[in-house]
Amino acid sequence: MVVTFSFALALRIHPWAVEAGITIIRPGSSATYNQYLPTFVGYSNDVASQLIAGLGSVGLIPWGAVLPGIVWRFLLVALFGGISLGVATISRRQWIDVERLPFPQVMLAHSVMVNVENSGKREWLQRKPFIIGILTGFVLAIPLSMGTLFPWFPDIFGWRSNTCGPGSWQFPSGSTPSDTPWNLGIAKHLPLYVLLLLVPLHSLFSVLIYTAVLEISLFVSYYGLGAYTGIAGEGFCGKTWCSPNTPYSGPPLYFAVVDAGAALGLFVITIILDRSHIIKTLKAAFGSIHSEEEKLEPISYKSSWIVLITSYVLLMGLFMFTGFSLWVSFVLPLAGIITWMVMAQLWARIGFATEPTYFLTPGVIRMFVWPSVVRPDVTSTDIALVPTVGYEWIGHQSMTGWGGSLYTFLASYRMANLTGVNPKNVLKVALACIFISMLTTEIIQVAVIGTVGATKYSWQAIYMSPLESYANGFWTNPTALPIIQVAPYLIIGFVFMVVTRYLCMRFLWLPDPIVAIVSWAWVISLHGVWFACLVAWIIKSIVLRVGGSKLYEQQLVPFVGGFMLGDAFEVLITALTAYSIFQFGL
Repeated sequence: MVVTFSFALALRIHPWAVEAGITIIRPGSSATYNQYLPTFVGYSNDVASQLIAGLGSVGLIPWGAVLPGIVWRFLLVALFGGISLGVATISRRQWIDVERLPFPQVMLAHSVMVNVENSGKREWLQRKPFIIGILTGFVLAIPLSMGTLFPWFPDIFGWRSNTCGPGSWQFPSGSTPSDTPWNLGIAKHLPLYVLLLLVPLHSLFSVLIYTAVLEISLFVSYYGLGAYTGIAGEGFCGKTWCSPNTPYSGPPLYFAVVDAGAALGLFVITIILDRSHIIKTLKAAFGSIHSEEEKLEPISYKSSWIVLITSYVLLMGLFMFTGFSLWVSFVLPLAGIITWMVMAQLWARIGFATEPTYFLTPGVIRMFVWPSVVRPDVTSTDIALVPTVGYEWIGHQSMTGWGGSLYTFLASYRMANLTGVNPKNVLKVALACIFISMLTTEIIQVAVIGTVGATKYSWQAIYMSPLESYANGFWTNPTALPIIQVAPYLIIGFVFMVVTRYLCMRFLWLPDPIVAIVSWAWVISLHGVWFACLVAWIIKSIVLRVGGSKLYEQQLVPFVGGFMLGDAFEVLITALTAYSIFQFGL
């Protein structure tokens, strides 16, 4: 079962929609950008046109022409996979054995695995809550599935009529008053609420505290300073998305910039707080000190550091081969390390993060490369392709870019910790799964598009946006102003995180500043996650007060695992039903 878990994690790390679109992006992009687009990044017009139209057979695909692109994209994710291996193994003991970060999604998978393995045993102690969870998850998923497939079915969750983003109820429902800047939705996807029951109470409460800071600041700015007056005229989603009227990208709050500074601060304070462990690993790797702790690691610290450094250098070489300058080739992997070390800590603590491509990743790259420039003329590969590489591979969601490899290794180590499996064995499985999945995904991706044709899919499946559109997103995040002009906000976020994180290590009752990164990002408002955190905090508080940790561990945790399994099973049935209806016209 641990092998299956590692394989499943490996399969979800690699992109489809966006990356597939980039391979065939040349026909839709302007000549200004295309002159700096190598054919192994975006295929030639002839090859791209064939893939877009579809050739009807795998054998007709021009494999000789597409192979360089397959190799390039594989190396792009595989080399950062090497960096992830080094970072995860070096951090493993500190994050998992010492700090004991919970990894809620790993706890969920562990609950399912344990109960499935014990289902045939007479001493299956968690049978009742697990089975009740399965039935509850299955039944509560039916209204959403039926309402999605059949227009005549009652829209119980208001999914067809009142949904913003990935399942958020617009509040006030349907008709936001013109005189209020309120921008917090309410999450309607029930599995989110259930997952958050595995998150520590302190983290949930901290999310609520920092969300309140955001919303109070917005209301004070709106009513007291006359700022964001245009936000009231926006639709509910627009209050989060539509720049520059939002508190995320516009004055006087610039929360996205503050958030980027806070994320940078988290990266730095993590290095400072973990400095003893990091120095110990360096001495064990390149000095004469031999640590007993190293015997418990999946690989030696020397191997971890060598893999990390070698992968970094090779990734720089790949970028320079692509046409990027030396400095940009150095900054891009660094931006990836900063981005995903920060996001991985959030994911390990609360089970979700946010999309750093909208604040952190472009902020780091622009700060190091173009601090005083906004949307320069396209005169080099750096300017033409950094926005695309930064969005798709470096800073997008963990399952569509670099971050998934770090998540996979860390989660596999946490699962080994929970199950008592030797991490050396887990690492072997994770290594095989992750790199095989990276390569096979690239091959299958081209095979599917080339056979069927990209036009057969919706834009959500194959995202064929021109290179210019990536530039629009890059140069306006975390704000459309030059980074140098908003440096005070970056500094505010940086100092806030460093100081409060340091204090929080000594005064445990203080709100955890780490979760401010998600609280001050649009994931809280657009997705309505704040409300799910509130509900989960209330329910979990009651459970712990009534029955303590025993009730929580023996009843609630298996219920959560069962609920997710039941929900997933219902979704699988719905997917097969939908395929039958729409594919065969039944």
